[in-house]
Amino acid sequence: MYGMVNKAVKGFVLKNFDEATWTRIHTKANVDSDFVAMESYDDDVTYNLVGAANSELGLEVYDILFGFGLYWVSDIATVSYSEVMDKSGVNFTDFVKNLDHLHERIRTTFPNYRPPSFRVLSKSNKVLQVDYYSHREGLLPFVEGLFSGLAKHFNETISISHIPDDTHPMPCKRMLVEIK
Repeated sequence: MYGMVNKAVKGFVLKNFDEATWTRIHTKANVDSDFVAMESYDDDVTYNLVGAANSELGLEVYDILFGFGLYWVSDIATVSYSEVMDKSGVNFTDFVKNLDHLHERIRTTFPNYRPPSFRVLSKSNKVLQVDYYSHREGLLPFVEGLFSGLAKHFNETISISHIPDDTHPMPCKRMLVEIK
């Protein structure tokens, strides 16, 4: 993952806790305190930070990743990437349907970028089936947090349920997202 993700993890910890907590987490994870946004880091750096936060904070990994997803939308994406956000959709449904296009635009900035992919089908005007594909394991709670943050950004409320699906060659997580 790129340093911007790890910088955001640091920002998430600092916003919700304090500098001493961040120091304990990055020390326990055996990683530096600062990251270069445009530099590529091994995925293990991020996973180690989440594991150390789990140990240090006593929070479930799900809650850490979900909270980080909310933080990413409210404090990172809408602030630092507002132009990209504005071009990706005027409501929750349009934005989610354009996630692959958003990632393609990002790909031009980051060499060796391996984004997730999303296939979105409208089941009705209030229900989306979202198939989430990623070579990275364990980040579904982050995606759920992102979706919840996006819903809040667009003044909508959603609920997410999961549909098991083992028919795809690449790991796929299938969700039903209901817009309330």
